Amino acid sequence: MTRHVSVRVEHVSKTYRIPRPDAPKVRDYVRRPAWAVRAPKSQIVSALRDVSFELHEGEVLGIIGRNGAGKSTLLKVLSRITSPTTGRVTMRGHVASLLEVGTGFHPELTGRENIYLNGMLLGMSSKQVSQVFDAICEFASVGDYINVPIKRYSSGMQLRLAFSVAAHLRADTMIVDEVLAVGDAEFQRKCLGAMRDVRKEGRTTLFVSHNMSAIEALCSRVVWLEHGVVKESGSPDRIIRSYLASALHRADIRSDTIDLRDAHRTARTIDLGVLKSIGFARGDKSADRSPWRVAFGEPFQLSIAFELPRAVPDLIVATGFRNDRGEDVLTSHSCDTARRDQEGRAGKAMVQVRQPWLRPGTYYIEAALLSGSQLLDYVAEAATLVVDEQRATGAPRLELKKGSVSPIWSWQFSDDLQS
Repeated sequence: MTRHVSVRVEHVSKTYRIPRPDAPKVRDYVRRPAWAVRAPKSQIVSALRDVSFELHEGEVLGIIGRNGAGKSTLLKVLSRITSPTTGRVTMRGHVASLLEVGTGFHPELTGRENIYLNGMLLGMSSKQVSQVFDAICEFASVGDYINVPIKRYSSGMQLRLAFSVAAHLRADTMIVDEVLAVGDAEFQRKCLGAMRDVRKEGRTTLFVSHNMSAIEALCSRVVWLEHGVVKESGSPDRIIRSYLASALHRADIRSDTIDLRDAHRTARTIDLGVLKSIGFARGDKSADRSPWRVAFGEPFQLSIAFELPRAVPDLIVATGFRNDRGEDVLTSHSCDTARRDQEGRAGKAMVQVRQPWLRPGTYYIEAALLSGSQLLDYVAEAATLVVDEQRATGAPRLELKKGSVSPIWSWQFSDDLQS
């Protein structure tokens, strides 16, 4: 079945004329009138430059990028709040926009009146709005205040009602900006669930967010904006990895912060190294501090060298992995399998990393020394590990797998439905 194009953006650019920071002040027309008259008063800023893409019916498009990349400007152009300087935007059917708190609401009207007003603006009859009115109120949790003017609502109440209206009124295309970050944890969970339902219903959605996990879970395609230009477009998994890697490169984050620990720690983690099947990759402090690299699915070994001022009972060495989105992937402690009565003052702990397989991406390895439950030393980013993509013959595409780890489990098939 051929899907129609719901949104077509063709070579859209948007420029603004803003005052120059060095523009002449009133006093300059008195002190230096000749210069003040000739000096430029404004400058042209390009928010969008030659942006083009298409969105088919039922697709959920995620738009990512740094602050100031042009994401909100693009959504305002799509919502017809502002017109493009050049280019053309074609949209099919009715559009519901949620760009900021209170968008589309009249502050003097009650919540009930604003719901019916929004429905009429979308071309719905009062009967159609009445059919979903109770669901809107229940989702927004503003039932007791539905007859109160919107100007009396808190920003959170306005946000809940605005999203509920956009999700329940049957617009053909829904545009959602990062306003979901304003809500509390419960409301964000409800919003993400509602957006999954919208996707199942086959409605077209444009979603802007800095939450990469939500983008990957909800979107079928991602557009990455950089300085008003479409830098990349494609599958969420690939574009998000490229975007996060670019952000880390710009920030110039050190791959090793072994010396940046708290000064009161008495124990000291000397070094952290990676031993691969092909030999020693890196393990001394004089070695290059570039990230370690392993192939997807390749087993490797971590070695954590430590030094203690005195013998410590029940010494525990721990390590953890955190991905480039700030999410904790896994943690492992030496007491899981090794003896706990280690009392040496110096030594090295090694752990085999086999299963589960880490998905391709960048990971930060943390290291810790403990004596029972007492923390002796902790290094947040002891090293950086890059897992390169490597696909085995016949394996499914990595884009089809979700999560931070990709375990290999044993599957069996049987023709007996009773077994």
